[in-house]
Amino acid sequence: MKSLMCKIFFVSLLILIIASNNLFALQTSFSTNFSVAYDFSAENVGTSFSTEFRMNPSALGKDFDFSASLNGSNLESARLTFTIEGAKVNLYKNTGFIKASDPLVLYKYDSGKDGVEIQTSHFKVVFSDVVMYADMKIPFMNTNLLFGKRDEKFDTALYGFLKVSGLNVNYEFVLQDVKNFDIKNSVGMVSVAEGNYNWGVRYLLAGATNTSLALSPQYISNQNIVSAWYKFGSQPAFNTYVNTNFSFEKFSDDVLKNTEVGMDINYGGAFVNLKKTGFADVTGAMPTEWGKFNVSLGTTFSFMNFSGKFAYSFGKPAHNVVNTIGEVYYVELGRSFGNINLFAKYQKIIGYYEEKNFFFGELKFTGFQNADFAIQIGNGDFAGDNPFKPVVAFKINAWW
Repeated sequence: MKSLMCKIFFVSLLILIIASNNLFALQTSFSTNFSVAYDFSAENVGTSFSTEFRMNPSALGKDFDFSASLNGSNLESARLTFTIEGAKVNLYKNTGFIKASDPLVLYKYDSGKDGVEIQTSHFKVVFSDVVMYADMKIPFMNTNLLFGKRDEKFDTALYGFLKVSGLNVNYEFVLQDVKNFDIKNSVGMVSVAEGNYNWGVRYLLAGATNTSLALSPQYISNQNIVSAWYKFGSQPAFNTYVNTNFSFEKFSDDVLKNTEVGMDINYGGAFVNLKKTGFADVTGAMPTEWGKFNVSLGTTFSFMNFSGKFAYSFGKPAHNVVNTIGEVYYVELGRSFGNINLFAKYQKIIGYYEEKNFFFGELKFTGFQNADFAIQIGNGDFAGDNPFKPVVAFKINAWW
């Protein structure tokens, strides 16, 4: 408690110091949640508890904005923004703020970090213990130059956007570890799309088949990566696409193995999705001989004041957690009775060797002024390997 009070005092003092010469509004919000779960899947009932308390002070003045989050006695995150001579300065504490603006996103770090970001209409500079970089506009050109440093390595990128005969053209060239030049560390990208992006082509060329961007979410699967799409219609709406990747040395083999083609069809609340990945593994006319593929369809619906969704898919792999060919059935239902909300969903996976059943249900009461209460059964994460277990949880959330 002493540690918590010290942090609250420090945060409050910081706000008052910053705002002493400004017209400001100080506001603090609080939130807490409590949950207890009972696991009836074993002979002895298991019990787990979870509690959390958050304080979120904030201040808004003429030239600054401050916000923070305290979780229990720990300062979870904080951000201070102020303006000096037209430059916007952001100070971050344990915040995920690192994300470059180039198309390939040369730098992105999701975990919370401490750092400084300075931004004007002409440049942005970021300082952190993971990476430091500057992103500057080149005068008289719709092009940016990005220069960064991570560890002892320096990277650079040139990127921009052009409008040519009604087409949208994006381009970028990246060179990592400039001091130790190696063609392997280079990446080039260009994309051309129709004005409303109803069709387009994107091509990425890497310096080698094993090229990677160290701090980028862009996954480089091969030396050449090509994507193309074409959208048409409205009722129904069609989206067709082709994705492939290949090396120069194994062009034909890679294209046969790695090409993905698909079509998505949407009509009101109904949809049909078709996808085939790779053609080298097609050995016959039976579905078990088609290699990787997926056919899925579904619709939203209303029934006796319930709103719902039904979906079905067939393919290989059947699901994230079942690698064989198989089927997946999914249905969800929800309804509100005033301040009482009822929701349930069910999923069944039928694989070649196994079956898995998933269920999640929730009864939530929202009629309280600053709180809600929920009773849950099962696990709501159907994308993971979470078959139904008789686990009942009681959750209370409050805020003020």
